[in-house]
Amino acid sequence: MSRHYFHSYFQKSLWLYQLSKAGKLCVPAMNVNDSVTKQKFDNLYCCRESILDGLKRTTDVMFGGKQVVVCGYGEVGKGCCAALKALGAIVYVTEIDPICALQACMDGFRVVKLNEVIRQVDVIITCTGNKNVVTRDQLDRMKNGSIVCNMGHSNTEIDVASLRTTELTWERVRSQVDHIIWPDGKRVILLAEGRLLNLSCSTVPTFVLSITATTQALALIELYNAPEGRYKQDVYLLPKKMDEYVASLHLTTFDAHLTELTDDQAKYLGLNKNGPFKPNYYR
Repeated sequence: MSRHYFHSYFQKSLWLYQLSKAGKLCVPAMNVNDSVTKQKFDNLYCCRESILDGLKRTTDVMFGGKQVVVCGYGEVGKGCCAALKALGAIVYVTEIDPICALQACMDGFRVVKLNEVIRQVDVIITCTGNKNVVTRDQLDRMKNGSIVCNMGHSNTEIDVASLRTTELTWERVRSQVDHIIWPDGKRVILLAEGRLLNLSCSTVPTFVLSITATTQALALIELYNAPEGRYKQDVYLLPKKMDEYVASLHLTTFDAHLTELTDDQAKYLGLNKNGPFKPNYYR
């Protein structure tokens, strides 16, 4: 997969909203990143598997008893935490959002500030979509042999640029794995030079790619076939009916059979029997 894909859908959708706010968006745009099928399947379920795949392929680390801090408890962070917890890791979470932080607490994770655990953790995983989440000062305080990687977007979350100095030595030990060596001999293992671990060091299941590609294709078809005037030069969410259609197309993989509402049940809920079953703001 080329490096052009290292900029995540999150960053691209953010740019679209910024262009729209500035009045510089020239055409209607569909925000596929915030569709339910993208958020739940690509971000949550896919990352729940690819985080372990990427770490195992690059480091062969055993997770039982390891102390891991996951920065960010959005859909990607939730997937990473669930996978690591299942293998017996001691998982900490950092968050800026009180709602996501409360979710992490209710899921059994301790919410901390990174500086509180920086000296003791074995692995740091960034999943925030922000920049400079792990700084040079924090990297200096990490213990020998600790692992740092990014599941967020692009290469902005870990301050990799600050590590490219004459005082530190970079040693490439295998593809996508660098040991950053401090003057006192301490080594920190940096994966994929801070780029996306799941795109650089693991495979992306074809099932998830199918869901994402189907969502994108339907968004393009909707924009192309829409009558003139339906969509202005703005950013729109994928209609929930299409989100549900993408999901229904993939149910046959599991031989799943949907229950159908009776006319009376549909009337009681105020829904069409054929959907959509969730409001457009549901994520």
